[in-house]
Amino acid sequence: MKALPWCLSLVGNTMNGSNLGERMVAVSFGDVMRRLMAERGVSLRALARQVPCNAGYLSKVSRDLKRPSEDVAARLDDILGAGGALLAAHAPAPVPDSDPDAARLLYVERHPMRIDAVVVDGLAATLASQRRLEDVVGSAAVVEAAAAHLGIVLRLLRDARGPQARRLAAVASEASQFNGWLNTSIGAHDKAGPLYDQALRLGMQAGDEDLAATALSMRGHLAWAIGEYGTMAGLSEAAAGMAAAVGTRTVATQQHGRALALLGEREAALRAIGEAEEMFACGQGGQDDPDGLYFYGAELLTMQRGLILAYLGEHQVAADVIDTGLARLPEAIRDSGWIAWYRAHGARARAAAGEVDAAAAALLKTLPVVDATGSVKARAEIVSAWRQMARRWPGRSCVVELGEALRRR
Repeated sequence: MKALPWCLSLVGNTMNGSNLGERMVAVSFGDVMRRLMAERGVSLRALARQVPCNAGYLSKVSRDLKRPSEDVAARLDDILGAGGALLAAHAPAPVPDSDPDAARLLYVERHPMRIDAVVVDGLAATLASQRRLEDVVGSAAVVEAAAAHLGIVLRLLRDARGPQARRLAAVASEASQFNGWLNTSIGAHDKAGPLYDQALRLGMQAGDEDLAATALSMRGHLAWAIGEYGTMAGLSEAAAGMAAAVGTRTVATQQHGRALALLGEREAALRAIGEAEEMFACGQGGQDDPDGLYFYGAELLTMQRGLILAYLGEHQVAADVIDTGLARLPEAIRDSGWIAWYRAHGARARAAAGEVDAAAAALLKTLPVVDATGSVKARAEIVSAWRQMARRWPGRSCVVELGEALRRR
């Protein structure tokens, strides 16, 4: 695996159990101070009287807006019975001399108004690496590191000013959207919604209509995940109307078509997917799309036509269309957890068309990908497909074999 950008090493890697992300985001001086105050039941005013110092100043220290002197840090450590924890949080974090970029990030975290293009580029590169990493290892393995990265970005954005502030808001919007996607993928829908709302606000703050449209579209995706198809249709249509870039508009339009199919509006659904295919074919590559759409291509659009056909009950054609898209996917994402869901849905359509042996074989082939990526959604789709097959063909050997394979996991 290629070395990850310098920022990713600072936000931790859940694959090897590192907690560097926690150190950067959750263990600042202010974080430790607020936790100790809550545990001791001490108010800011009472604490300020004991130091002694101004309560307003101490409030800024507790929110990491002011760095206390070493004497004040030592006094707070003593009053709160921190046992040296506050002094440790106050001390500069050790940074290797060979890692000037890491030193830059630590510096601008303490001086956010002085953020520069190198830091913003590094944070954007980290986000891009986390997205590609998720394709390989699944959402569950990335969600903690992604949350840590988002925490750093939001922390820097809080007081950022100058020419890089808008770019940082754009990174924050994309990171919020990615975290929303991860939480949707692992079934944490209650966490995903606020993250998408935050992505929408930050996209508008960045002045980027495509980031705002992507957030609306992903809100529509969440509505699909929880079965609110009317909301899915409305949000997707709104996103398509807002988007300027071809890929962003295509994603929202095809999603609108899927919602219409789920609502039983056959002609409107087929018209929408046709419009999405036409605009994508004429889009000349979608150079203006957000980086979050790196995965989107004609192959995925083909698979989404297959979903619409399956929703409309045309199971045989749907299975063939989904398989055609799967066969054309780039190798880098072919075994992703979210692609495993498409494989399972294609197999489910094939079973509905009566091809039980082919469907069971496809589902068995998909299980190792689900095991490797921990995809909750793909596993649920496989289990649902098997249950339908078991009701229709209860004694069929391939169905029994699939059931045994699921029980072993």
